[in-house]
Amino acid sequence: MNRIIIIGGGIGGAATALALSRAGFEPVVYERTKELREVGAGIALWANATHILNKLGLLEEAKQVGYLTTNYQFNSQRGKELVNVEIDGFELPVVGIHRAELHQLLWRNVPSERFILGETFERFERKNNQVHAYFASGLSVEGNALIGADGLRSRVRAAILGNEPPTYRGFKTWRGLTDYVPDGYRPGYIQEFLGGGKGFGFMMLGKGKMYWYAAATAIEAQPDAAMGRKKELETMYQDWFPLISELITATDEANILTTDLYDRPPTQPWSQQNITLLGDAAHPMLPTMGQGACTALEDAYVVAKCLKEQSDPIAAFQQYESLRFPRTKAIVEQSLQSGKMGELSNPLAVGLRNTFMKVMGSAISSSFKSLHAYRA
Repeated sequence: MNRIIIIGGGIGGAATALALSRAGFEPVVYERTKELREVGAGIALWANATHILNKLGLLEEAKQVGYLTTNYQFNSQRGKELVNVEIDGFELPVVGIHRAELHQLLWRNVPSERFILGETFERFERKNNQVHAYFASGLSVEGNALIGADGLRSRVRAAILGNEPPTYRGFKTWRGLTDYVPDGYRPGYIQEFLGGGKGFGFMMLGKGKMYWYAAATAIEAQPDAAMGRKKELETMYQDWFPLISELITATDEANILTTDLYDRPPTQPWSQQNITLLGDAAHPMLPTMGQGACTALEDAYVVAKCLKEQSDPIAAFQQYESLRFPRTKAIVEQSLQSGKMGELSNPLAVGLRNTFMKVMGSAISSSFKSLHAYRA
């Protein structure tokens, strides 16, 4: 067993290719886009993710292009502190980084011939314990195993588990990136603000970039307001903490992305013989706990470890899934629970939530640290 087919060249696919290469395998990534790039804005690499980067020998490079984070602060919409989690006491640092920087860091450490671009996966067949993958271009390839790292609407998942759509959770999100750093920003802080039916957060990334994100309850596929995304957000948050309006105003409309938020109820199996899934293809989650990319990095490391320990990919994937399912299930569920807390719109309910968070600050802080610590 040596040749592993990976479908999807995002963070999960790139990390898997790197981990497998370091373990002595011959992974080849097939990516449908014609250019290897990661869209999006910023992410926090929590201690569980920086542990994986450390094991892959990339942590120092990540720190150079990222920004060290020390605190995660929850506030009311007007800026009153509810909970302040000190996160500089983790085993390894928390790093704010642009998704594109992380993506480049991963794939430039894998030989370029391991990435085949412009190939859209269509189906597979098994022949003599081998997997044959077929692509829209007419290309067909053979491997000892296949890993689907092709995201929320994974074609590999549909091929082995059926085409059940993901679950829309009643929120849409906006993400923005700007060079503007408000004078009132507290260095090292991720700051989140919670209101009625919506929230807002911001953090520093590397290279002097400020990343912000907003979420609000919305119907699925709700179109942008006629006034445009930027103006809509300025109106939505006009009476919130002043730095929020500053950040929105300072951001070019072209740098504001919006997406609906989905997950899937955790279920097993997500493997079928010598085919398995990882990242959003296996366990998509809401971004409320900031663990989507982090758990994909964990998956990549663990699946490579299991393949190295087991000579049979079927046994390796069973082991990988049994190791990963309990943790990812817990994170999917906690992310959903956190999202439901954000749905509250009644002023009394919002006030009670904020009071609860303030009173239970130490317990929330402890739980938060436990979830984001290294568990791979």
